[in-house]
Amino acid sequence: MRFIFMSEGETAPGASHEHRYRELIDEVLLAEKVGFDAFGTSEQHVAIGTATTSAPEVLYPYLMALTSRIRFIHLVTLLPTRINHALRVAERVATEDILSNGRIELGVGRGNTTLALRAFEVSPAENKSQQLEGVEVIRRALHNDVFSFVGEHYKIPPRSLVPKALQSPCPPIHMATGSPESVRQAAELGIGAIMGGFYLGFGFIEGMLRMYDEALASATHTYPLQAHRSVVVSGGMHCAETREEARTWARGLKESVGLSTDAYERLSKLSSDYQYMGAVKDIDFNDERYMFEDSANFIVGDPDDCIAQVQRFADLGVETLVMRIDGLPHKELMKSIELFGKYVIPHFKNPRGIARTPDAILADIRAARPAHYTEREEFENTMHHNEPAIAGAGDAR
Repeated sequence: MRFIFMSEGETAPGASHEHRYRELIDEVLLAEKVGFDAFGTSEQHVAIGTATTSAPEVLYPYLMALTSRIRFIHLVTLLPTRINHALRVAERVATEDILSNGRIELGVGRGNTTLALRAFEVSPAENKSQQLEGVEVIRRALHNDVFSFVGEHYKIPPRSLVPKALQSPCPPIHMATGSPESVRQAAELGIGAIMGGFYLGFGFIEGMLRMYDEALASATHTYPLQAHRSVVVSGGMHCAETREEARTWARGLKESVGLSTDAYERLSKLSSDYQYMGAVKDIDFNDERYMFEDSANFIVGDPDDCIAQVQRFADLGVETLVMRIDGLPHKELMKSIELFGKYVIPHFKNPRGIARTPDAILADIRAARPAHYTEREEFENTMHHNEPAIAGAGDAR
């Protein structure tokens, strides 16, 4: 399983954006050190309270120069034509791929806040088709030396992308998928699906994964497959030394959850493409037990708790966990990143390398003794029966 550290640079009232960005840089450097596979942030415009990351394409190259191993993934780049022209996205991703030495991935979406959509005069009824055309433009530009495209939103004559990306056949592409329809579309395109974020529980995640696998298997693919199953833990991950400490801090994330989901029900009424988002109205965000244990949008507790919670995703076949680690004081975020990297990630990456207690090792040694003595006796009996034949052969010589 891959582990992705996601932050949106949430800045507390009274603090400066400059200071929060400096903190975020330190958090990413620590994440690389302790074993996270990638860092990602969303593209959020004119957001209130929860996100300040309006230009990931500027932030990432700075971080790329300070790191050597950790990958970077756009979570997500918005593809409505009034926000990002797809050809510009392809150019930026190719440039980032070169600067990072092949450590960039592209996630795409259409936007899920009325603040951003209205600010850029994006129609909720059109941005779905704009996103799908944009994905095709990006893939053609990255895969083909000379490409062109004619559709409803893009009419690009034969051109050649400059510069060319480093990864082959191209940097991995993923799509944010909140509805069954979008999961099916990602699978039919043969690209990764980023699922979750609606607090509807593990049954919802399991159903989405099943739909993705079924659609992937039945589709005919034009491009090389880049299939991947990712789930976003959007409420938050917080790992602390004790369960109570972790939950005490995580309770402070509820305001961020409320702000991030506030537009969902309104969007569900603006376009049939967003109708699925109305399901959040049935979620009791004040039910702490449900939110922390069963919503599939929090990983909260001590290291053992976090291991058990991650295992629930692993048992479903999730290949990547995207975990929002944000919205708390920098000191607590750094502790959480370090504890998760020190105790949780190794459990899934290299379980044989985890040191065990002497008592546990001695118990296994004692349990293995009977089989060892039985094997030894069988060996000695075999050698004893072979002794005359061996001696006779020696005398003959």
